[in-house]
Amino acid sequence: MPAIASLYRLLFIFILIFFSSVSLSDPIKLTVKINGVDEALSKTLLNGLSIEKQKDSDRLNQRYLEKLHTSAIEELRTMLTVFGYYQPDINAELHHDKDNWQAIYTIALGEPVKLSLVDLSFIGEAAEDPEFIKLKKSFALEPGQQLNHQKYEAAKKSILTLGISRGYFDGKLTQSEVEVDVPKNIANVYLHYDSGVRYRFGQTLFPDTVVGEPLLEKLVPYTEGEPYLNTKALTLRKNLSDSGYFDSVSVKTNRAERDDGSVPMDISLEEKPRQLYTAGLGYGTDTGARLSLGWENRYVNKRGHRLEANARLSQVTNTVSADYVMPFWSETINTVGVNTEFKQQDTDTSESESFAVGGYYKRDRWGWDETGSLKVLQENFDISDESESTLLLIPGMSWSRTWADNTIYTKHGARLSLSLSGASEAVLSDITFGQIVVRGKFIQSFGENSRFITRGSVGATQVSDFDRLPSSLRFFTGGDNSIRGFDYQSLGPENSDGDVVGGRYLAVGSVELEHMFLKDWGGAVFSDFGNAFNSFSDPIEYSVGVGVRWRSPVGLIRVDLAKGLSDKDEPIALHIVIGPDL
Repeated sequence: MPAIASLYRLLFIFILIFFSSVSLSDPIKLTVKINGVDEALSKTLLNGLSIEKQKDSDRLNQRYLEKLHTSAIEELRTMLTVFGYYQPDINAELHHDKDNWQAIYTIALGEPVKLSLVDLSFIGEAAEDPEFIKLKKSFALEPGQQLNHQKYEAAKKSILTLGISRGYFDGKLTQSEVEVDVPKNIANVYLHYDSGVRYRFGQTLFPDTVVGEPLLEKLVPYTEGEPYLNTKALTLRKNLSDSGYFDSVSVKTNRAERDDGSVPMDISLEEKPRQLYTAGLGYGTDTGARLSLGWENRYVNKRGHRLEANARLSQVTNTVSADYVMPFWSETINTVGVNTEFKQQDTDTSESESFAVGGYYKRDRWGWDETGSLKVLQENFDISDESESTLLLIPGMSWSRTWADNTIYTKHGARLSLSLSGASEAVLSDITFGQIVVRGKFIQSFGENSRFITRGSVGATQVSDFDRLPSSLRFFTGGDNSIRGFDYQSLGPENSDGDVVGGRYLAVGSVELEHMFLKDWGGAVFSDFGNAFNSFSDPIEYSVGVGVRWRSPVGLIRVDLAKGLSDKDEPIALHIVIGPDL
């Protein structure tokens, strides 16, 4: 028994010494290098090596390291075949200085394998499909190219993807292989695709919702029996989502139920609440504190008509409006509506009260948003010491378009609009006038965090009696989105008493450079210029300024300090604007 106890003590001491030595030894420090190939290929190969992946592992010891080093040669050979190198020469070295190890792999790539034959064929209805003919003419693989298995897999996938997107749901590759003749460094590719028939749109099955099926059918961009096209299924989903009636939309091409050359479309819809209430607070140096309240009935009837009422109150402008909207009016006209508005405005240059009632339509034309309107406007206004009241029947047309990578914070984008309006004394109007206004804004980023922003507005009015032209139709400048450094609508032609009375013409512009210094914080320098005119000999006003920018969760917040250089007595003005770029 004493002998056994002594044996256990010796074994315990041995284990203690062993684990102490392991715990006290320094960890292995390993670097892995690949030489002989370009940086991009070297990085790809390095990321695929087990020895690179395990270099920081707690399991790494000399024996395991040597095993990884040996297997790295075969790993490199396998990876290089993907890029067409089937006969590389790889020299592997493993060096160490105490616990600092270095694994070096020097590669001589040799001659790459090149494509000798690309046998691509389509059978079935796809053989006559213009998109498959186009794919064949511009196929990613062609003789003479270096073999790249990743490119081959992508080319194979492009055939299958095109087939599914165009309704060849039975399509399959009957042959897909790469034959490599290693001694000759050539490869033959065989891709044979049997498409079968092209399926057609079957019945579109809508669930019962608060809006009627006749309305929903207007959103369907295809007819039953039309050849299937995935982009039209996506357009249907977008139309339903953009309609404003549904919180969630699912459009499913039910391939499992395809039969007799057609495939049904299953639609799932989750309705939005019927009533929508909104409220908001804000501030702008043009308007002061702002309060907005809104109510909307999204489903007045099964035809999808909507009723909206809004109130926007501020220190400068108060507006109460109602809008009855009839969407999806026809195939060419998106929306028809009837609206009414009461508005009070009190600026440094004028006071007015107006009431308007009218109708409008909206449609897409040549990629532009087109709006046509007809309204009756009754406006009472005071400018300088003169008070007037004018009744007008105003037809109008406008077109607008926005191009942007992101309308909230735009790196590359623009917005352009054109509006035309007028009235005639011969038709329920106190005066005759015609007006055109063009507005534009352009944003272009440069570098990682900088933007160049420019905007401009030009307008012209011909009128039979300018004194009776309502203040809302005259041109004034100055303010946050006009010429910073001057008060809101404080600039324009003056009368003999020096009071600003507004002008017939408008021309204003701005240039701005913005740079984001710290993630969502940045600064800007800018210059604004222009004026409202009755004669182009009238003086031009201009200003310069600096600003702070913050990309907040609610949109870009702009805080600017601007000085009107054309008026030495004008103090430095503060301007605050919150909202999207376009």
